[in-house]
Amino acid sequence: MTTEELLLRAAENCSIANLNALLENLRSGNARDLNELAEPFQLLWEAFPEEPEADQAAFCLEMAKLRIPDSPVFRQVLAAAVKTVLPPYLCKLGVLRALGLRDNSVHPGEVMRRIDRLMAIKSGVVTYIFESGRWGMVTNVDALNATVAVNLNEGGALGIGLDKMLVRGYFFKNSIATAKLMSTAKLMQISGSDFRTIVAEQSVTHLSDGMVRALAERLLVPQTLNNDAFEGWFASTSAPKAAAAPAKRCAAKARSLKEMDILLDEELKAGLKDADEAMQADFAAFFTNLKTDVAVREAKMLCAIIAKLSERTPAACWENIMAPLKGKASFWPLDPTAAKLEDLEVWGSLAVKFSSKLAMITNLVFDEEYLACLAVRLPLKSINVCAEQLDAELVDIVFANPPLMTADLLLWAWKNRKKHPALESLIKLENVVVSLNYSRLPKEWGAAQRELHSLLLDKEDFQKYIVQTAGDDIPALVGALAGASTFTTGERQSLLVKLSRYSTAIREHLEGGAGSKILGNKEDAPAVEEAIYTSLASHRRLTQELHDIINIHQPENREALKTARAHGDFRENAEFDAAKERRNFLTRRRSELERDLARINALDFSTIQPSQYVDLGVTVTLAVSGGSDEVYYFLGAWDGDPEKNYLSYKTKLGEVLRHHQIGDNVTLPDGRAASIKAIDALPEAVLKDME
Repeated sequence: MTTEELLLRAAENCSIANLNALLENLRSGNARDLNELAEPFQLLWEAFPEEPEADQAAFCLEMAKLRIPDSPVFRQVLAAAVKTVLPPYLCKLGVLRALGLRDNSVHPGEVMRRIDRLMAIKSGVVTYIFESGRWGMVTNVDALNATVAVNLNEGGALGIGLDKMLVRGYFFKNSIATAKLMSTAKLMQISGSDFRTIVAEQSVTHLSDGMVRALAERLLVPQTLNNDAFEGWFASTSAPKAAAAPAKRCAAKARSLKEMDILLDEELKAGLKDADEAMQADFAAFFTNLKTDVAVREAKMLCAIIAKLSERTPAACWENIMAPLKGKASFWPLDPTAAKLEDLEVWGSLAVKFSSKLAMITNLVFDEEYLACLAVRLPLKSINVCAEQLDAELVDIVFANPPLMTADLLLWAWKNRKKHPALESLIKLENVVVSLNYSRLPKEWGAAQRELHSLLLDKEDFQKYIVQTAGDDIPALVGALAGASTFTTGERQSLLVKLSRYSTAIREHLEGGAGSKILGNKEDAPAVEEAIYTSLASHRRLTQELHDIINIHQPENREALKTARAHGDFRENAEFDAAKERRNFLTRRRSELERDLARINALDFSTIQPSQYVDLGVTVTLAVSGGSDEVYYFLGAWDGDPEKNYLSYKTKLGEVLRHHQIGDNVTLPDGRAASIKAIDALPEAVLKDME
């Protein structure tokens, strides 16, 4: 029987005999290109039991090792099979996530490799932590938190993410032979061939030749062997007669960031200072050739290297040496006003001694204006070190109109209000609420949010200042608090009471019924609002609109109200009526934006791969009964544009099409009958509009 016939037979009856016959056929190599059999495979997985027996689960795992077509349905079947095979204590969400079962970027074959490694991680197994270069012993696998507890040889304990251990962990038997791998001196007494033999015999998981070589290189280079000496040792079949030649490479000739970091440490400890012109050129060439993905992945190490390099090279040459890193290093974006916070997070993770030097170097490599625009987006402690390098007047100009109102910036303005009185206008309740409403911020921005939250709820001087900056625009102040999704009902009530102590106007406004509207019925259960999805472009546009309302339109409106009041009689004051109407509109629109932005998930459509279902980020072709085909680009809530066939999933048509698959028949909102003809990726022009 052909492979296709065996697939169809197995789909009709998932008996062990049929499954084993199919597996034997696939292993024989007689099958044609398996990608051509995607449809029969799909039929098999759709017919597969939701709770497979042990033999059926084993079949699925064996299939995952083959290059069969991947699909969402197969992923579901594979997940069920893994749950059947794994011990119950390991069937936790964190463990399954670490295995990569639902991650389409992880091939099923890699999932199987991770399962094999997972089963080998037991208490008492020796492990080598590649990133930090430390040896230890596994003491426990915490399935609930998906971590591996390790007692380090050097003392102390460490909890390491299970995902990292499954991808790049080394695990060995606890033996005398393994002990040889832990000692550089003992490694130098054996040959490269002996090393490979020990690793193969003592490893409790399969290691590829590349992983064995990477381990040897990590253990010996550059501390013990230079590159040439390592190549000779690794290829050797007999133990060396004499000690290997020590490394003589200088930092400027380093072949990797790690090697440069180690060599710079050694050179600085040895008291070496100014590098000559040839070394400066070598450093510049290294950064020119450095791959962008490496610079991004090793951003923290790169920052430390730059700081150390400032002690090794004269300041006059910094710009020439570092220029190749402009736009390549994530912490030095070409346009700091548009940089993602995730890319700048490394600033906050640095020790102060490094971040201070990085700020000083940034000022010289770029200029003061660049550093100011960058600083306004950074975590609080990084704003501090950057501001020390900047002219106070420039800080006032740039910080007064930030592209993103963060809690870090507001805290800095509050703590430095005497030195920078021009920035006091930032410290108002509207801005505080906006900064606290931001969710899913990178870790380094979380501390400032918590501190600002506590400051607003508990610090009397801050509360008084908030009341003072509100002036007579009490509805805006109270309305801002209503839009603060970060506060509980109890916290809102407590804060309103505290603010009313400092302002008669606030107290009268609340007693007039505004307080009960904000707090609502305390007995009601809190409503859980559905997340809204939209593109990066629409999210940026809405955020900018909110920023403009808070920092431009509402201040202008307050001035207009003051001017109108000065004209006297309000009964026939059209200018005053218009200003009030404008104020009410801005307050409503601001509340809408704050509510929506608190629920929005901004999507990068370029990362979305089409599946068999209609969903966000795909092109949908409809075969309309009695008419020509219609093409729609299925996008987020605020991305709709009928002229370009940009379809929001929140429209009636979007709701009709969503979650259907190719071949499904649908009735369009206008009554026409249609079917889903094709689901494809978005074209480049649409992706560009959505960026």
